[in-house]
Amino acid sequence: MQVTEGTLPYEITDLASGYRRIPAGKIVNAVTWMEARAPVQGLAHPLAMTRVTNPKPAFYRSVFLEIGAPWLWDRAAEMSDADIAAHFADPRQHLYYGHDESGDHVGMAEFTVADGNEIEITYFGLFPSLTGRGLGKRLMAGALDQAWRLKPGRIWLHTSSIDHHSVIGFYRACGFEPYAAGFEITDDPRIKGTLPRDAAPQIPLIETEWVPGPR
Repeated sequence: MQVTEGTLPYEITDLASGYRRIPAGKIVNAVTWMEARAPVQGLAHPLAMTRVTNPKPAFYRSVFLEIGAPWLWDRAAEMSDADIAAHFADPRQHLYYGHDESGDHVGMAEFTVADGNEIEITYFGLFPSLTGRGLGKRLMAGALDQAWRLKPGRIWLHTSSIDHHSVIGFYRACGFEPYAAGFEITDDPRIKGTLPRDAAPQIPLIETEWVPGPR
């Protein structure tokens, strides 16, 4: 392991093994891109999905953060009410709330209809209290039912190592297959202030640079 003076205060690089340290205040995701080229038959009984084209910003933000804060989603916290309204005024942006048979709201799905005859699922998730009940596949079945109706050539998404450990297996069961991998380095939203400092305690919060030598 060697210590070099580089763009980071103390950049730690082990070229033989591929390790590289990042600055404090950043988080690293190992990303897997996945795609589906055709619907999966008999995936699950789809939940009822309601498309919302003009979401109430406060409600949208609360839903987004309840589902996503445990995985460090913070986009909605960065968006003003006007930003949210403008985002969903674009007809390419699709927001759906999923409901069970009693009409209770169980989760959300967002996707973008992109140029080139494809759809990207940008956000998808259940309320944390509802996981483990088989609702995830039903929510995805409902979201995919809406997406495939638009006749895209493919539907794609990307996962994160910050997500639940079973997420790749879940998406494969829903008809997605990996086609690329990489890394994403972003500001930690708990330090940036867009999420509470106690969000996602399973993900280390590192805000002080490590300095070699005695302390």
